[in-house]
Amino acid sequence: MRRTAMISQIGPLIMLAAGLTFAFGAIASLDLGSFRRMGSGAFPLLVGGLLSVLAAIGLVQNLRAPMETAKADPIAVLGVAGGVASFAFFTPLLGVLPATAIAVFATGSAIPGFRWPFRIALALGVAVGVWLIFVRGLGMPFVSIKGL
Repeated sequence: MRRTAMISQIGPLIMLAAGLTFAFGAIASLDLGSFRRMGSGAFPLLVGGLLSVLAAIGLVQNLRAPMETAKADPIAVLGVAGGVASFAFFTPLLGVLPATAIAVFATGSAIPGFRWPFRIALALGVAVGVWLIFVRGLGMPFVSIKGL
Protein backbone atom coordinates (compact mmCIF):
# COMPACT_ATOMS: atom_id res chain seq x y z
CA MET A 1 0.00 0.00 0.00
CA ARG A 2 1.32 3.43 -0.95
CA ARG A 3 2.13 5.97 1.70
CA THR A 4 -0.64 8.36 0.57
CA ALA A 5 -3.16 5.50 0.59
CA MET A 6 -2.18 4.67 4.16
CA ILE A 7 -2.43 8.32 5.21
CA SER A 8 -5.94 8.58 3.73
CA GLN A 9 -7.03 5.79 6.10
CA ILE A 10 -6.08 7.71 9.26
CA GLY A 11 -9.26 9.83 9.39
CA PRO A 12 -11.72 6.95 9.04
CA LEU A 13 -9.71 4.89 11.54
CA ILE A 14 -9.88 7.71 14.11
CA MET A 15 -13.63 8.03 13.48
CA LEU A 16 -14.06 4.26 13.90
CA ALA A 17 -12.11 4.27 17.17
CA ALA A 18 -14.13 7.22 18.52
CA GLY A 19 -17.44 5.66 17.51
CA LEU A 20 -16.60 2.30 19.05
CA THR A 21 -15.35 3.99 22.22
CA PHE A 22 -18.62 5.89 22.65
CA ALA A 23 -20.76 2.85 21.82
CA PHE A 24 -18.93 0.43 24.12
CA GLY A 25 -18.64 3.06 26.85
CA ALA A 26 -22.41 3.58 26.74
CA ILE A 27 -23.06 -0.15 26.89
CA ALA A 28 -20.60 -0.74 29.71
CA SER A 29 -21.35 2.15 32.04
CA LEU A 30 -24.66 3.85 31.21
CA ASP A 31 -28.30 2.85 31.45
CA LEU A 32 -29.70 2.28 27.95
CA GLY A 33 -33.35 2.30 29.06
CA SER A 34 -36.05 1.17 26.63
CA PHE A 35 -37.44 2.45 23.35
CA ARG A 36 -40.26 4.23 25.17
CA ARG A 37 -38.05 5.76 27.83
CA MET A 38 -34.46 6.04 26.71
CA GLY A 39 -31.75 6.07 29.33
CA SER A 40 -28.65 8.22 29.47
CA GLY A 41 -26.67 5.73 27.37
CA ALA A 42 -29.07 5.49 24.43
CA PHE A 43 -27.88 8.61 22.62
CA PRO A 44 -24.13 7.90 22.94
CA LEU A 45 -24.78 4.32 21.79
CA LEU A 46 -26.76 5.48 18.74
CA VAL A 47 -24.28 8.20 17.78
CA GLY A 48 -21.28 5.93 18.37
CA GLY A 49 -22.87 3.16 16.32
CA LEU A 50 -23.73 5.54 13.48
CA LEU A 51 -20.23 7.02 13.53
CA SER A 52 -18.74 3.51 13.43
CA VAL A 53 -20.88 2.49 10.46
CA LEU A 54 -19.99 5.66 8.54
CA ALA A 55 -16.30 5.17 9.34
CA ALA A 56 -16.43 1.57 8.13
CA ILE A 57 -18.03 2.73 4.87
CA GLY A 58 -15.27 5.33 4.49
CA LEU A 59 -12.59 2.71 5.12
CA VAL A 60 -14.01 0.37 2.47
CA GLN A 61 -14.34 3.19 -0.06
CA ASN A 62 -10.76 4.31 0.67
CA LEU A 63 -9.47 0.79 0.12
CA ARG A 64 -11.16 0.68 -3.29
CA ALA A 65 -10.02 4.14 -4.40
CA PRO A 66 -7.75 6.03 -1.96
CA MET A 67 -8.56 9.71 -1.57
CA GLU A 68 -5.97 12.33 -2.26
CA THR A 69 -4.59 13.94 0.85
CA ALA A 70 -4.61 17.70 1.06
CA LYS A 71 -2.44 19.94 3.15
CA ALA A 72 -3.95 21.09 6.40
CA ASP A 73 -5.29 24.63 6.36
CA PRO A 74 -3.96 26.30 9.53
CA ILE A 75 -6.61 29.04 9.37
CA ALA A 76 -9.40 26.45 9.34
CA VAL A 77 -7.80 24.55 12.22
CA LEU A 78 -7.51 27.76 14.23
CA GLY A 79 -11.10 28.71 13.39
CA VAL A 80 -12.52 25.40 14.57
CA ALA A 81 -10.30 25.32 17.67
CA GLY A 82 -11.28 28.92 18.42
CA GLY A 83 -14.96 28.06 18.06
CA VAL A 84 -14.71 25.12 20.46
CA ALA A 85 -12.61 27.10 22.94
CA SER A 86 -14.94 30.10 22.82
CA PHE A 87 -17.97 27.88 23.46
CA ALA A 88 -16.24 26.27 26.45
CA PHE A 89 -15.13 29.65 27.80
CA PHE A 90 -18.31 31.68 27.26
CA THR A 91 -20.99 29.13 28.22
CA PRO A 92 -20.52 29.52 31.99
CA LEU A 93 -20.09 33.29 31.67
CA LEU A 94 -22.91 34.22 29.29
CA GLY A 95 -25.15 31.17 28.86
CA VAL A 96 -25.50 28.63 26.09
CA LEU A 97 -27.14 30.85 23.46
CA PRO A 98 -24.58 33.68 23.37
CA ALA A 99 -21.78 31.10 23.59
CA THR A 100 -23.25 29.21 20.65
CA ALA A 101 -23.49 32.40 18.58
CA ILE A 102 -19.91 33.38 19.42
CA ALA A 103 -18.61 29.88 18.64
CA VAL A 104 -20.39 29.73 15.26
CA PHE A 105 -19.19 33.24 14.44
CA ALA A 106 -15.58 32.33 15.34
CA THR A 107 -15.69 29.13 13.31
CA GLY A 108 -17.32 30.89 10.35
CA SER A 109 -14.51 33.45 10.37
CA ALA A 110 -12.17 30.75 9.06
CA ILE A 111 -14.18 30.34 5.84
CA PRO A 112 -12.68 32.49 3.08
CA GLY A 113 -15.17 34.66 1.24
CA PHE A 114 -17.87 34.28 3.92
CA ARG A 115 -19.03 37.85 4.39
CA TRP A 116 -19.93 39.49 7.70
CA PRO A 117 -23.73 39.68 7.27
CA PHE A 118 -23.87 35.96 6.51
CA ARG A 119 -21.64 35.12 9.48
CA ILE A 120 -23.88 37.09 11.81
CA ALA A 121 -27.05 35.57 10.34
CA LEU A 122 -25.63 32.04 10.65
CA ALA A 123 -24.54 32.63 14.26
CA LEU A 124 -27.95 33.97 15.25
CA GLY A 125 -29.77 31.24 13.31
CA VAL A 126 -27.83 28.44 14.97
CA ALA A 127 -28.38 30.00 18.41
CA VAL A 128 -32.13 30.18 17.76
CA GLY A 129 -32.05 26.57 16.51
CA VAL A 130 -30.27 25.45 19.69
CA TRP A 131 -32.87 27.25 21.76
CA LEU A 132 -35.78 25.73 19.81
CA ILE A 133 -34.43 22.17 19.82
CA PHE A 134 -32.74 21.81 23.18
CA VAL A 135 -34.38 24.36 25.49
CA ARG A 136 -37.97 24.47 24.20
CA GLY A 137 -38.30 21.13 22.42
CA LEU A 138 -36.37 18.80 24.72
CA GLY A 139 -36.70 20.89 27.88
CA MET A 140 -33.01 20.62 28.75
CA PRO A 141 -32.04 22.64 31.81
CA PHE A 142 -29.55 24.98 30.12
CA VAL A 143 -29.00 28.53 31.24
CA SER A 144 -30.05 30.13 27.96
CA ILE A 145 -28.80 33.64 28.71
CA LYS A 146 -27.15 34.28 32.04
CA GLY A 147 -29.00 36.85 34.07
CA LEU A 148 -32.39 36.34 32.37
